[in-house]
Amino acid sequence: MIFPASAADISLNRWILNVTVNEDGMVDELIQVEVANSGPSPLDGISFVVPASNIIVIYDFEHTFSSKGQVVEQQIVGNGIKLTVNFNTSIKTGETWNGRIGFRAENFARKVDGNYSIEIPIDMPQAIIAGKTADIGVSQDADIRSQVFLPKGIEVTSVTPKPFRILFQNSHMVPTWTPENLHMKDTIILKGSFSEILKKIADIDERSKTLSKQIKEAKTKGIDVTESEAYLKQAEDYNTNNANSALSSFWKKDDTSALEFIGYAENELNLAEKSFATSGKTEIKATVKATGETEENNETPGFDAVSLILMIISSFMILRIIRSKP
Repeated sequence: MIFPASAADISLNRWILNVTVNEDGMVDELIQVEVANSGPSPLDGISFVVPASNIIVIYDFEHTFSSKGQVVEQQIVGNGIKLTVNFNTSIKTGETWNGRIGFRAENFARKVDGNYSIEIPIDMPQAIIAGKTADIGVSQDADIRSQVFLPKGIEVTSVTPKPFRILFQNSHMVPTWTPENLHMKDTIILKGSFSEILKKIADIDERSKTLSKQIKEAKTKGIDVTESEAYLKQAEDYNTNNANSALSSFWKKDDTSALEFIGYAENELNLAEKSFATSGKTEIKATVKATGETEENNETPGFDAVSLILMIISSFMILRIIRSKP
């Protein structure tokens, strides 16, 4: 006999949203989930709603995956698209389900020229038990977190609830929430707009990361890239890695200083790239030996000394012939 589930029977232990707003306005979202079943009935799945007009679920290890398997169904509802995650194997009493659901969503974010906005509801998923939905409770120490990656060059202009921190990560602005400042039933409301200065900082950051990777590869091959590495460090310090940098000036809304540091960083990065391009291409000169000879000298050792002796003997014989004449 199947008994109706209550919020105390199914608990949500983890709900982590990783959201990426792409330049074209499309949204990639990855949700990491853990639910525990302490009730008498098997848990067959969960469901939740995404405020989008179209969704493509991505089935691979990095996106939609769990060790127990799942199939995601879609249903258009009034406030978006309902995703129902059906577990391949029901979760019995005392068991948990850990998994990821990854998808691409259309019309989740809004883009107007260089301005972006998105509203992300942190709604409770519903439990699926014997074909019916049931409420899920939140465990006392539930891990509720979120990160939103904005397109490159887009700065945060307004955001609620207040994030734990706004990071500059992988050349993007990333508002980040922890369990202390994000709770179920919250709604993240985020707006951003294009910044030319931030775009310049991000471009230099990307070039720096590319060169850093190339330098590491070159060092494994024994190529001397010391000079390029030194220039690169200077570029990174001027751009992002210093209290006095383009990024720190950007945070302070000091555009004049930010542009000045961007100029310094770009100059150092140009030197780093130029130095790297010539690394390992310097002509190797012949090794000079202690005697002053080179490895390229193929003459027989002592050849000059033998020639000198022959010249002396020849001169002596000529002198004897001259003196012997009457």
